[in-house]
Amino acid sequence: MTTTEFSNQFDILYDNVASKSAPGLDLYEKSVFLTNAQLEIVKNHYLNQNKYQASFEGNEKRRIDLKELIKNYETSTLLNSDVGISNLSKFYRLPTDLFLTIQEQVIFNSTDACINDKVVKVIPKTYDEYNIQIKNPFKKPDNNSVWRLDYSKQNGIDNVELLSVHDIKKYQLRYIKFPSPIILTSLVLGDFIGMGLSINNQTDEQTSELDESIHDEILNRAVELAVRDYKESNLQNKIQTNLRNE
Repeated sequence: MTTTEFSNQFDILYDNVASKSAPGLDLYEKSVFLTNAQLEIVKNHYLNQNKYQASFEGNEKRRIDLKELIKNYETSTLLNSDVGISNLSKFYRLPTDLFLTIQEQVIFNSTDACINDKVVKVIPKTYDEYNIQIKNPFKKPDNNSVWRLDYSKQNGIDNVELLSVHDIKKYQLRYIKFPSPIILTSLVLGDFIGMGLSINNQTDEQTSELDESIHDEILNRAVELAVRDYKESNLQNKIQTNLRNE
């Protein structure tokens, strides 16, 4: 669906659903609703919260919907850091567009021929799980697993803390990238010139990068969000008016 098609169909649906007194929306406002709807749908599809109650890997349509966002990443560069939670801690840079992790693994680097180049899974752990399981010798990271703890940026770099009993040759990740915004017109030209508007720090006109099979779903949810925001705002105005009249 092109940006023009998104805009025109948004207007048709919005006019049909909203009351006649609902305000019209400009291209920037429609872009915000479409972008928010897209992000919500991607998250729900992956986290098994869609109306079909199926994750994207358990449903062919879900896989098609999100396939344009799936990317691979690997790094061999160990980041210098002295904030590790354990002597097993190793920090690696994450891709800047990471949104949701699908699968991750490491390749060991060792002088032991049985360990070198071994591919092992990375297991995400909460800090509560870490505190409990690190004390159990049978559940610690070992020759068959590496633990992953989430950590905030260091020196402006998105990074991850891996707990491994061996050196790591490569950290490999397959993930869903953060979807680019839907922007129905340039936000630095025409009616919006000089206004300093952007969506996710982007200003160029662009349609959804997701497969077209999901565009109608994005459109319908965007209109739902717009109508909801109008009604909630209208209700709040009525409440404030009533309070002033008391």
